[in-house]
Amino acid sequence: MRVPRLAIGSYRGDRGRDLAAPRRSPRSRRQVTLRVVVAGLLVTVLAGGGYWLLNASLFEIARVESGPYRYSDEPDVESAFSRILGRNIWTLTRGHAVAACEDLPWVREVHLRRRLPDVVVVEFIEWQPLLAVATSGADGTHMLVADGRVLGAPAHLDIPGLPLLVGCEPVAGSDQRQRLADHDLAPLLALVEAMQDTGLETACPVDFVRRTDDGFILELQGRAGSLRVGRQDFSRRLRRYLLTREQIPDGAAVDLRFEDRITIETPEPERT
Repeated sequence: MRVPRLAIGSYRGDRGRDLAAPRRSPRSRRQVTLRVVVAGLLVTVLAGGGYWLLNASLFEIARVESGPYRYSDEPDVESAFSRILGRNIWTLTRGHAVAACEDLPWVREVHLRRRLPDVVVVEFIEWQPLLAVATSGADGTHMLVADGRVLGAPAHLDIPGLPLLVGCEPVAGSDQRQRLADHDLAPLLALVEAMQDTGLETACPVDFVRRTDDGFILELQGRAGSLRVGRQDFSRRLRRYLLTREQIPDGAAVDLRFEDRITIETPEPERT
């Protein structure tokens, strides 16, 4: 005779039904109604709070502060900031700040910070001038920045003593600003970087950077002479010059374009 076993808890019989399984009591209509009311109140509070944050006069921007800047003109900066005043501090984005400053040619990057309830701080990173540029038919001094634009020197600043670029005529870009052609800009930026990395300007400052059909020539200050550096490998060529410059006579024209030699053309003695 088969003895039945004792099953404690839930047991599924042959027909798939649970045996001794507890049943959940159905939720009362009052509980369901209460939860719906609480959820509705929560949504209403959030929506009302959001509307208040985005529309209350408390959060209208009343003051715009800037970080330090040098090349941008103060009246132009104030004009740019006036486009931000009165906007809601929560809806103002970095893109809005960038758009407000788009007429400031020296501004490279814009960063935005908020100080509740109604103050924002706009900080600039400005372009640094690399070279002065000789331009035909243009008044004043112009300077090259790294994105290829040729910008007028700020009137409120003393012009820094930068080498003068000769032989690269700027052209009008799509934004109607003067800029260097791409085929001139890429090797020129590499040359400027090489001058900085090798410390050439510290050892012997450069007066002129001349572009020729055979590449670039650096005219050194005083009676130090000139360096023909071609179109490439600028860092290597300038380092070779710095290693040997103590043996090079003043005023010599030095050709650094060849890997296996340095060609030196000494100046003719002055006639008395």
